[in-house]
Parts: sequence; C-alpha cells; structure tokens
Amino acid sequence: MGKVSTFSPEQQADNTSSKVVAALERLSEAFRVLLWQEATQYGLSPIQIQVLTYLLHYPEEKRTVTSLASYFNMTKATISDAVKSLEQKKYLVRKASVTDTRSHSLQLVKEGKAIAKKVERFAQPLEDSVAQVPVKEQGVLLEQLMQLIYQLNQQEITTTQHMCFNCQYYSLKKGHYCSVMKSTLKQADLRLDCTHFDVRMEEA
Repeated sequence: MGKVSTFSPEQQADNTSSKVVAALERLSEAFRVLLWQEATQYGLSPIQIQVLTYLLHYPEEKRTVTSLASYFNMTKATISDAVKSLEQKKYLVRKASVTDTRSHSLQLVKEGKAIAKKVERFAQPLEDSVAQVPVKEQGVLLEQLMQLIYQLNQQEITTTQHMCFNCQYYSLKKGHYCSVMKSTLKQADLRLDCTHFDVRMEEA
C-alpha cells in the first residue's frame, strides 16, 4: 500500500508534520485570496501587485526583470509580461543601465508609487493575525519558518533567499551570530531579507 497523502485527515490525525504542511497550505490559500481580492479591486493581476510592491521598496540595482524572477521563483518571461502590462498602464518605465545598454532597471512613476502604496496593504489581515501572537512566540515562529525556507533553498525547490541562514556572515558558534553587526541575534532579530547579505561561498 502506498504512502498515505499528507492531505488525508486520517494521515494528519497521527502525523504532526502532515498537520503542519496542511496548515501552511491553508495559510497560502489565505494569502492568495487576499491577493486576488486586491487585484480585482484595482484591475491588476496578483503578480502585478507583487511586482509593484517589490519595486516600491528595493534599491535600483535590484529592480530588474532578472532579480524579480529570482525573488518570486518565476520565469523571466512571466515577469516580463507583468512588467509590460504595468508599462502599458503607465505605472513604470524602463531606465537603461549606464554600464550595460542591454540591461534596464524598472522605475515606478508617480502614479505607480501611489497605486503600489495602496495595493501593498493586501497582507494586512495576516499581519494583524500574527500580531495577536505573543512577541516571544513570534520570534520562535520566525525562526522555524526560516528553517523551512532554508531547507527548500537547499533542495533547490526555491531560489536562495537573502536571509541569515544563507549568509556567509551568519554562524551558530555563539547562538545566532552576525559578524557584520558583531552581535548575537535574538530569534526576532533574524532577517529574511538583509541588506548586508552575501551568499555563502559554497553556494556561490
């Protein structure tokens, strides 16, 4: 007899890991629902909202189709289609690189920044729910989720995230430790996307 499905209630009853996976799947459904609701309200697709939000917060050198594709684990073609649509809506423009004329950074125009600031609020209900969890437990939850993400990175299911566990400056010699900040990090101090990030040499 084959392995019982993770999504079988019978399997979940006595298998904690199956229940965790099912719970994560329910959370991903909530994320999708909120994203679709926001997309419908503003006449955008879910990926267009994610692109707008990304461009609102990340530095110019990371505002490229290649960076977006890596960040969202999508093909360049899919991201290019979303970018083209946002261009047609006059939310962004392409800016040629000074050093490489074949490369362009993506720049939000005034209207694009305005709509990005509106649509990025789609995840607020999720953040409000997390805020109800005691602060100390939020740190524990963050660490556990980052461990799961790290394992998926290691299996090459998702692209390497710019977080502590993938960074050459991070170590566990003194607890969670960052050699750039020269300090031990509490669980809540761990970063999922850090400006100091530099990939570990073995992953480069």
